Amino acid sequence: MEKEVKTILLLGGFGFIGTNLIKYIENNDLPYKVIVFDKFERHPCGVESNVIERIYSGDFMDCFVMEKVFEENHIDNVFHCLSSTVPSRAFNAKYDIESNLVPTVGVLDLMVKHGVKKILFVSSGGAVYGGNELKPHKEDDGLFPISPYGITKIAIEKYLFSYATLYGMEPLVLRLSNPYGKYHFSTTQGIVNVALRAALHRRPFVVWGDGTARKDYIFIDDFCKIVFSLIQLNVHSKVFNVASGELLDVNTILNRIKELVPTFRWDYSDPAKLDIPSFELDTTRLQNVIGEQTFVSFEEGLGMLYNWQVENI
Repeated sequence: MEKEVKTILLLGGFGFIGTNLIKYIENNDLPYKVIVFDKFERHPCGVESNVIERIYSGDFMDCFVMEKVFEENHIDNVFHCLSSTVPSRAFNAKYDIESNLVPTVGVLDLMVKHGVKKILFVSSGGAVYGGNELKPHKEDDGLFPISPYGITKIAIEKYLFSYATLYGMEPLVLRLSNPYGKYHFSTTQGIVNVALRAALHRRPFVVWGDGTARKDYIFIDDFCKIVFSLIQLNVHSKVFNVASGELLDVNTILNRIKELVPTFRWDYSDPAKLDIPSFELDTTRLQNVIGEQTFVSFEEGLGMLYNWQVENI
């Protein structure tokens, strides 16, 4: 008996996380079709997939485009992986609200109108906890964001659970640490990918701070596996930290890249005002639901990324 194929509306489908979710569905023959919404009409790097049913391009702030998406398709689940800003550069609070929070609430209203209950939101494992010194952070810890980006992430989380109370929505919030891996093309976010690409292209690389900041890094395939484990278990109305548990400082990452690319060089600059220098996430709640996971080690993940990046320079 064939499995019923569900349709996912993937907001930000051509971004790093969105592209990897699509490829994970394809590579594991999962029973999902994807409707992509993105600012691009086609993937900017030519990535294709047979699980993509339709593509809608436009501005996330354009409510008429989003209305069309919901009117023309039956949607079972919304995956919200879209953000117009990055943590360390989100200085314009008004723009962050207008380009991220307001359109997201618009999507929630469309979900209510069209009877779509399930939504997965990729939040931030660092920006939402902010300057709170309590570590490792648990999901119920206090939230002290220092950036508009982090504040907006929290606001979206709160609206999701408000709509759960008001309209029976079934949100799933994942507070993700620092993912790295294939299909990453951003030049501003994701130090592992950006630094490796700079090394391979023999470009200079600048570190904000002294390189001692320690954070959790997770290979993107591991994140995708966790996402679909939770979806297949029909877990909802929960917030989960998602992390590998492998903490690395920036200097260690750069030196491991240098072992692969001996010509790699970098310089240090003043720390970014809005960056959270170090953080750790407690994943006990996640483990209690899906069990203990085996994660790709950073050494192994960096090796796979290096091989992929060399083929795609």
